Amino acid sequence: MILVVCTGNICRSPMVEAMLRHHLAGVPGAWQVASAGTLGWGEAAMTEESAEVLREHGIAPHAHTSRKLTAEMLDEADVVVGMTREHVWGMTARSAAVEPRAFVLGELARLGEKAGPRGELTVREWVAQVDGLRDARRMARADDELADPLGEPIETYRTLADRAEGQVRRLVALLTR
Repeated sequence: MILVVCTGNICRSPMVEAMLRHHLAGVPGAWQVASAGTLGWGEAAMTEESAEVLREHGIAPHAHTSRKLTAEMLDEADVVVGMTREHVWGMTARSAAVEPRAFVLGELARLGEKAGPRGELTVREWVAQVDGLRDARRMARADDELADPLGEPIETYRTLADRAEGQVRRLVALLTR
């Protein structure tokens, strides 16, 4: 399972979850994708701006209810993708065991390209190879992050969606080759 994490689970993570589901649809394998927030947002729906930019990208928004991240969710996931370094830190605070499987989305795509396509490896085996490419500080770069658009104009959501979809496409290509 791929678990996508942001803060409230109403903007970024549901968008990236929908993008991953869309691009993995029809690809052989039992791809499971879910999302959660480090704070959660009281079982709220995806923001209308997030849903709108998904439709603009040709992706149907899914019925979404925000949920708060738990250690159990982290332990079940093959890879956990945060939107910022803060999200990765929040993940490792809940479960130290997730550290080698927790990445910022842009970091996973960038380092994944260095590791090469997954091929016959399981997702966890491939993620372990990607983890081995991180520096000793295990810190993503600032340009790997996707900033929170909540409260910003729709143009900010569009910019975010363009960046996120580019990173998602790169990741899906690596996972499915």
